[in-house]
Amino acid sequence: MKRHEAALGIQEVIDPFDFIARLLSDAAEEAAGEGIGAERDAAVRVIVHRLARLCRVDEISYGYDAATLADTYCTLMNECKARVLEGESGTVVLPLAERQADVVPGRLPHKPGSASPR
Repeated sequence: MKRHEAALGIQEVIDPFDFIARLLSDAAEEAAGEGIGAERDAAVRVIVHRLARLCRVDEISYGYDAATLADTYCTLMNECKARVLEGESGTVVLPLAERQADVVPGRLPHKPGSASPR
């Protein structure tokens, strides 16, 4: 049960991201070797939680850029798409976040064409 010790050990220390990612891979393999699905294994889930906190996933799920009103998830996806295009064309063209004209203060912006926030 090496993965369980690793899962507990990484919670209180600041380990390099790549180290924790390798621990996740190893823990998933160990769980699979025991016939447990990684998505159901306690140690794997704790390690995923730690990576999610390091990556500030809460900002991705619930946040937006106050200056552009761009949804954080959409901004990250647009940057990834731009990087793919960069690989194809050799130049970086990061898309600008679009302002939403119908943003209700205190609510997250929505995509044009989707149901209006109520």
